[in-house]
Amino acid sequence: MFKYHKIKSLIIFCIAITLALVILSASAAAGQADPFSEIKEKLSGISDKEKEILQKLFTLAQETELMETEEKGLALEINAMDGEIKSLETAIAAGELAYEKKRSSLEQALKSYQRMGPGSYVEIILDSDDLNTFLQRVNILQDLTRNTGELLDQLEASRDKLSKEKAVLSERLVRIKEKKEQLRKALAKKVKLKHEAEEYLASLKGEKEHYQEQLNGIQIMWGELKPLFADAAKEFSRIIGEGSLPTDALRITFSLFDIKGAIDDKVINEVVAKQSKLPKMIFAFHPGKVEISLPDKQLVLSGTFIIVEGHILKFQAQEGSFFGMPLESGSIEELFHKGDLVLNLEPLLAGNVIHSIEIKEGYLELINKLDLF
Repeated sequence: MFKYHKIKSLIIFCIAITLALVILSASAAAGQADPFSEIKEKLSGISDKEKEILQKLFTLAQETELMETEEKGLALEINAMDGEIKSLETAIAAGELAYEKKRSSLEQALKSYQRMGPGSYVEIILDSDDLNTFLQRVNILQDLTRNTGELLDQLEASRDKLSKEKAVLSERLVRIKEKKEQLRKALAKKVKLKHEAEEYLASLKGEKEHYQEQLNGIQIMWGELKPLFADAAKEFSRIIGEGSLPTDALRITFSLFDIKGAIDDKVINEVVAKQSKLPKMIFAFHPGKVEISLPDKQLVLSGTFIIVEGHILKFQAQEGSFFGMPLESGSIEELFHKGDLVLNLEPLLAGNVIHSIEIKEGYLELINKLDLF
């Protein structure tokens, strides 16, 4: 009976713990609103003047962040080059030591040769008692002269290697000097940008905290968006590359000089909408321009496609905005830092290649020039 009560108590305890965890999880989930929605709601109520102020602050924040990234990159490059220079200096020191040893050995050999003189060599050979002795002495003399020649060759090779290593070192030293100058300028620009942002915030007087809070929220969202977009671009490229576009996605037309294929933006959007791993992503084709938006994340990018390897269309962003605020070119590049967004159309081309593309309203036109001659 005691054992039964013990088991019963244990079961009740486990159920209580489970219920407590469920309640806590539900409370936490209820307390966590979508931060993008929160900021969107806050920004929707601000005036044009407030939006203009936030836009300036966000631009300054982007430029500062990019300068910090450049500063870190330059510092890493300088450290790496410093290591290379130390390695080269060690190699040069070892090369100079080997060079001096070879030169000393050659010097001794030449001095011996000079002391004995060519006449002495002839006397040594002719003074041989028998044929075996004669041949041995000839071989010894041949070895001596051969070794002298080898020493000369080695000395010349050591000298050439040393000269090349010193030339590389000089080049690296010039480069590291340039990089340090770039770093100095980057640091100066970063300090200037931070000072400008601080001055601008200070000029807002009593509203400083209000705008600082709004800016901090936008920057946090921007920091979260970058890896999210990188993952989305990678996943999208994988999905298309694996043949997710339907076989009839490409509408083919023929003419005397070319074959044209057209793909509607709505076909791509339908494929994207079926992918649970992708955030909401909308493609829109307009004359000469491709627009990609993540409406839930307040991101809009526009640009064009370039042809890679005859069957891949790589998106090349030219402009962008986040929460309606323009993105700096460096910030746009950051979005694609880990990989490009590409349309691999090889599964639809049946071995053909794309020679050129035209972006029309609502669709892409892919052109294959026929080689008639």
